[in-house]
Amino acid sequence: MFNFQKLPVSYIQIALRALANEGVSAEQILTGTQLTASSLSDGAYISVDQFVNVILNTRKVTNNPAIGLLLGSLLHPSTHGHMGWAAINSPALSDAITIFQTYSFIRTPFILYRTSVQKDQYIIRLTLTENLKDAHSLFVEAMLMLLQHIIEFILGRPMSEAKLYINSSAPSYKASYSAYFHCPVYFDSDHIEIHLPLALKDTINPNADSHMYQLALEQCQEAAHQLQREQDISTEIYDYLSSNLGTPLSLEQTAQHLNLSTRTVIRKLKQQHTSFQAIKDNVYAFQASKYLRRSSISVDTLSVIFGYSDPANFRRSFKRWFGVSPQQYRNKA
Repeated sequence: MFNFQKLPVSYIQIALRALANEGVSAEQILTGTQLTASSLSDGAYISVDQFVNVILNTRKVTNNPAIGLLLGSLLHPSTHGHMGWAAINSPALSDAITIFQTYSFIRTPFILYRTSVQKDQYIIRLTLTENLKDAHSLFVEAMLMLLQHIIEFILGRPMSEAKLYINSSAPSYKASYSAYFHCPVYFDSDHIEIHLPLALKDTINPNADSHMYQLALEQCQEAAHQLQREQDISTEIYDYLSSNLGTPLSLEQTAQHLNLSTRTVIRKLKQQHTSFQAIKDNVYAFQASKYLRRSSISVDTLSVIFGYSDPANFRRSFKRWFGVSPQQYRNKA
């Protein structure tokens, strides 16, 4: 659904804390990323490419091919922010997985979750993006560890009856898997999947806190909206113009509302292959056609609703949008 390519620094902070005791410095882990330890303040974000480089540096410095399993084992629900808290306070196991399926893009934009039911199996499929380079297998391991944490938290015990399927060959450190995963792991599969007995799908979460769940869920929704606003400025402008039809808003006024310069708005819209006038035309055309099709309101009154001081100007604009006059459009509709 979305493709926001940035991650919170909390994931890097975990790696730094875990390796500090082994004599590995932050400088070694951050080599080539243009990041410094002082820049990794709480609430900051980094690009996926920077995160990939950090993970590859970590594997190189530690000379530990199973570093993905190690880092995955250190992930606490709080590491995943609101998404993690919503998951561990979900009413049932399937609700927790739905949280990851719906909101993973706000924390881990490189992974997509899908669920299905086949016969007596509840299947959770993971699909990772192509930009993870040589760190792909490490992310697979860490994300499977994450799901194991969540599932076992709700079950209250190891998920021994589960089965893990990985779409790559068994690594040289295959023996390490049994130390981290609590169920059989099968390699050379068609997909990355966790198979659980269907009977576990709706396991009630004994630790669920309904108030915390609703609060975390609302925060996930707000974070999702904020990311969408930042990434899809055209949607933000469309919504703003739609909510102020009676005010002939200019580019300058809209940019001020967004706390951006007009130059920045133009540049961002150009990146999305559109313009302020094109969006404004789309808003007015859609709303005007809706009024004409669903009401008997006069064209002159409609021009006032749309902020036109002269109905003739509205008629000219409408003909530019649809190629016919408002009355002709209404007659056809």
